[in-house]
Amino acid sequence: MSDFELIVSLASPGELEGTDLAPCDAVCLGSPYCRRLEGNYAEALDSLGGVVSLLHASGKKAYVTTPAAPREADLPHVERLIDAAAAAGADALEVHSLGVLRMLREKGRPLPAHMGAYANVYTHLAAAVMRDAGAVRVRPNAEVALDEMGLIAREASVEIELLVHGKIPLGVTDKCFLLSEPEETDPNCPAACREEHWLKTPQWALKTVGKGVMSGRDMCMLEHLPRLARDGFRVFRVEGLYETAAYRSEIGAAYREALELAFSGGEYAIRDRWAKAARRHAKRNLCNGYYFGTSGRRYVGELLQRDDPGIK
Repeated sequence: MSDFELIVSLASPGELEGTDLAPCDAVCLGSPYCRRLEGNYAEALDSLGGVVSLLHASGKKAYVTTPAAPREADLPHVERLIDAAAAAGADALEVHSLGVLRMLREKGRPLPAHMGAYANVYTHLAAAVMRDAGAVRVRPNAEVALDEMGLIAREASVEIELLVHGKIPLGVTDKCFLLSEPEETDPNCPAACREEHWLKTPQWALKTVGKGVMSGRDMCMLEHLPRLARDGFRVFRVEGLYETAAYRSEIGAAYREALELAFSGGEYAIRDRWAKAARRHAKRNLCNGYYFGTSGRRYVGELLQRDDPGIK
């Protein structure tokens, strides 16, 4: 068993196809952004049993996500999703809403609850409320610095999940950015979100995935993994939603090797192949988000010193 857990997120059979899951310990299934995403594991409930069995046979844990911002009309589906995930033998349910956490509790907690990126975990007080309601893991919001995350873990006595690579989730809306008509009638839905879309100004760019907004730059913590190990963090996420199979496979392989070295206690140095993989897949450069108390676009480290000047 590893001293750490590396998770990759993927939304559908289309994203699973071609993705090498060997570097990962767990997979989070489904997209929290839009129920209409083609093949969304969080929507196509009949497919959950097969994919969970496949992951378990490969020695992987299987987590299932729920909608990031469920409305009243979504709650009957969320109830069915909880039942389907439990029946499929999933290892946990990713929850972004206290209401969904309550639903899980009222069902007798058939699955452990992991609070996701949109659960509004900013303080240890919020994390403690979620822990008392049944959550065993929380993912603090993107704006929370590493020092604050450590305090949340200690004061709330709860496990922390940390994004180490990929687009930073920044927000979710009720209406799709990519459509001009209601999603039920727009002929571009759901095909529009299979394409890549950016919100750009001369100074910055954000990636839009329909109802979700992510950072334009990729979070990269390769240079800081020894610190994360020393600070007691053990659960790490590579954000693979809406990325290519090569992205998930190559970034996952880099972090598996890097984390094993960081947790070995030996001398740690960035391998050239890790840096090349990170830079190759970062179309708009790398950053450390808000982890070091700075604005989300900055990068602390040396990986960018050799970066392609054409990448912004």
